[in-house]
Amino acid sequence: MKKFIEITYRGITIAVICLTASIAGLAQATPPPVRPKIEVKPPTPHVVIPRKPAMPASPGENSEKSIKVDRDVNITLPCISRGSLKVTGWNRNEVRVFVDNGNKFNFTVSEKSPSTGEPVWIKISGVPGRVRYGPMSECLWGEDIEIDVPVNASVSIKGQDITSRIDSIRKAEIKVVGGNIVLRNIANGIAAYAGQGDITVESSKGSISLESTTGNILVFDAGPSDIGDPFRAKTNGGAISLQTVDHRQLDVSSISGSVTYSGNIRSGGSYNLRTLQGSIRMAIPEKSASKISATYGFGTFRSEIPINISTENISEGPVKIVGGSLGVGGDAIIRLSSNNGSITISKKKP
Repeated sequence: MKKFIEITYRGITIAVICLTASIAGLAQATPPPVRPKIEVKPPTPHVVIPRKPAMPASPGENSEKSIKVDRDVNITLPCISRGSLKVTGWNRNEVRVFVDNGNKFNFTVSEKSPSTGEPVWIKISGVPGRVRYGPMSECLWGEDIEIDVPVNASVSIKGQDITSRIDSIRKAEIKVVGGNIVLRNIANGIAAYAGQGDITVESSKGSISLESTTGNILVFDAGPSDIGDPFRAKTNGGAISLQTVDHRQLDVSSISGSVTYSGNIRSGGSYNLRTLQGSIRMAIPEKSASKISATYGFGTFRSEIPINISTENISEGPVKIVGGSLGVGGDAIIRLSSNNGSITISKKKP
């Protein structure tokens, strides 16, 4: 029995050795799989590209120049981009320009007088350059722009965003995109246009034409310098107020604002006052003599001065008409029209 156990043990041992040898041989015959090499790239460094610093705004500077001119000089400013403009007449045959905190400028002589040899037409324009208010441009700009000109000078101005005041010259023509316009003591004619701004005229004469898109128009003490000089005022979104305007030819209209007239009715005059969405108020002397026509829609018509009615259509409907005369023998004509507002004629206080 002991011998049997020993033989059995030896058999098991031999079997284990053989199995181990087989496994070892198999391991040597089949090499282990090779892992692929993974190339690890170093991380790309974060490169910061420096931003180009913004160019600092060009500071303005003070500039002043003057030029000797003919007393009847015509002055053109083709472009003012921004600033506060003041033009004043003085008793010197010289044009002086001062610009505060703005760009430089030049005088250009366009024409000289054959009799005096002095400039009768000059242009004032900014020196081209890259300035803080735009690229290369001939526009003049500054915080304050002051121009002194002969009292007999004519001035023509085109501007963008400027406020302007023109005083004591012969003739003024100005057109701006935005900003208020004030004109005083203009002797022989005004043409003014403001895209977005008010227009005020005081103590001026001549042919007068005023227009604003969204601003009010106010006129005090104006009249013709020559017989037949007309007066015209038009605004889309503002009111028109006229006090002591002695022109005989008036054409005044507003789309959405009121129209007010206080003054005399001149013999042979023509007074046309119109508005679509506003009221009309006239204050005239009680003894005025004229023919009158009032057309209104959704509103009323009232007169403190008796009217000799010749035509009247005030029945139900969108349009009502009253025609007649004020006083006796007047040859002036008053035409008043409002689609949606009241029309009132009152006695002007002495």
